Order: sequence, then C-alpha cells, then structure tokens
Amino acid sequence: MGDLIFSLVSIAYSIYLLVESSKLPAGIATIPGPGFFPRLIASVILVLACLLLTFSLRRFFKKTTTPFPKGRWAQVSLVLITILLYVLLWGRCNFLLNTFLMLFSIHIVTGSKWYMGLIGSAVLSIGVFLLFGNVFHVLFF
Repeated sequence: MGDLIFSLVSIAYSIYLLVESSKLPAGIATIPGPGFFPRLIASVILVLACLLLTFSLRRFFKKTTTPFPKGRWAQVSLVLITILLYVLLWGRCNFLLNTFLMLFSIHIVTGSKWYMGLIGSAVLSIGVFLLFGNVFHVLFF
C-alpha cells in the first residue's frame, strides 16, 4: 500500500515539475536551455512512478502485499513534509543550503547517524552544485 501511495504522490509531483519546467525555454537547436534538465528529470520521475504504480497495483490486486510497518507513518510523513518544504523554498533561498538541509533532515528522520548524514549531505550537495554549475553551466538562483 505504501508503494501505491508513493507512486501516486510521485506522479503528481512529476506532473507539477513538467508544468513548471515548461515555463522555461527548452533551448535552441543542440544547445540545451534552462528548461532542458528539469523536463528531463521530471520525465524520468514520471516514467519510474508509473512503473511503480503498475507493479504496486498488480501486487495490490493479487493481495500479496505486506502491510505497511507500524510506526513508519511518522517517518514517511516527515520525509514528505521535508521534500514539500524544499520544493516550496525552491528559488527563494540558497540552493546549496536548501539542498544540504533537506538531505540532512532526511538522514536524521530515517535514523542515520548524525555525522554520516552531515558528511553525506555535504558531499552530495556540493557535488551536485559543482557538477551542474561547472560542467553543465546551469545558473543557480
């Protein structure tokens, strides 16, 4: 049942991303514009969420699903709230700081050790920032 709910939320999120990224220019000829990567990521999320929905519906109707473990609803809710806050703050605050705080809070909520969350969040945030800023020349807000 958790996969079914997650796939539906992911489909809604990817559709939102597609709508918002369509407001950005796609690019000219072979030069990708600012809307290229958000559309690409939203499309990948949409395809994967549809696959997850298909598999979860198949399992749901076969009645072979295991119940969602008790006590995990709070974790799932906190992670979804964290991601929602990240999306709402998108473009309003520093990208590097927002991404670091989102990843770190997800690490903490899911029970990782705080220092592993700190290191992992910092490395991933800085890595994404450097990759997209220096290699793909994406302008961050």
